[in-house]
Amino acid sequence: MKGLTIVKVLVVALFLSILVIPIQGHAQDKVITLKVANWFPVAHKQTPLLESWGKDLEKRTNGKVKVNYYPAGTLVPAPQSYDAVTKGISDVGNHVLGYTVGRFPLTEVLDLPLGYPNNTVPTKLANAFYAKFKPKEFDDVKVLWFHAQAPGIVHTKTKAINKLEDLKGMKMRTYGSNAKLMSLLGGTPVAMPMTDVYDALSRGVAEGLMCAYEATEGFRFGDQLKFTTENYATSYSAVFAIVMNKDKWNSLPPDIQKIIDTMSPEYIEKYAAMWDDIEKSGKAYLVKRGNKIITLSKEEEAKWVEKAQPIFDEYVKKMKEKNLPGDEALKFARDYLKPYRK
Repeated sequence: MKGLTIVKVLVVALFLSILVIPIQGHAQDKVITLKVANWFPVAHKQTPLLESWGKDLEKRTNGKVKVNYYPAGTLVPAPQSYDAVTKGISDVGNHVLGYTVGRFPLTEVLDLPLGYPNNTVPTKLANAFYAKFKPKEFDDVKVLWFHAQAPGIVHTKTKAINKLEDLKGMKMRTYGSNAKLMSLLGGTPVAMPMTDVYDALSRGVAEGLMCAYEATEGFRFGDQLKFTTENYATSYSAVFAIVMNKDKWNSLPPDIQKIIDTMSPEYIEKYAAMWDDIEKSGKAYLVKRGNKIITLSKEEEAKWVEKAQPIFDEYVKKMKEKNLPGDEALKFARDYLKPYRK
């Protein structure tokens, strides 16, 4: 009788195990969903590139990951894109650091008017900078990669800027740290996100702005501009971070994490190439419209560089107060750019 009871117990255990195995297998096969948010307009080339990352991830994971892509700020507006990731509103976001001044103090050096010499080096510098310093200001997310706009230069609507004095009193759209630069150059900074520039120019709220060539085409406000001053010696960049919610990242299986980490260096190169492509297209767009392109002399550029110097002094001072290596960060950025200069 006792032996019969043991047999019954074994039969029941076997039956239960048969039921559990499919359930476990089903759990393991459950598709992981990622919400990816991007605020760039649908027509901008930023939009299909980040969307292609999601499709690429789906393909490389053999469908284990499903990406829901939200372009044009449909899930999150530009200024809140980083906070949305930390709060889990979006799982992955594309955030421009200059929209949250003070949030990323050490990395803000990359947005300063370092004098970027070409369209791809800002992206490469941003990733090299993070690899070097690993700033704690990004510890609340999983950083996938950085990318950065081509050099930001002066564009105006009604007045040509041939020399420093021509900027005096002009209302110029700025964002983040380049508001200080515009003040030092004599202009009047008017802060706003890029998505508001068209209306600002059309209503006279702004008379011009500093931005990359690509923005004039990508955000469709180039038709209101007539002059461009290529002040490359004091050009700035705008750094973007593609980041993932940290809890979401930690919840991913190791094989999925490995695939994502493998993809990131590839997309650094793709984003650098994208910035170069759209920058050339943006300049051609303005030239075709008949805009006057002004190139400053070396002597004139030196005047602009001298005016901008207090920005760097202030940055180093502020970082010292925060016990952050601002002097080392500035030196790293300047040394990195030297080989690229003409």
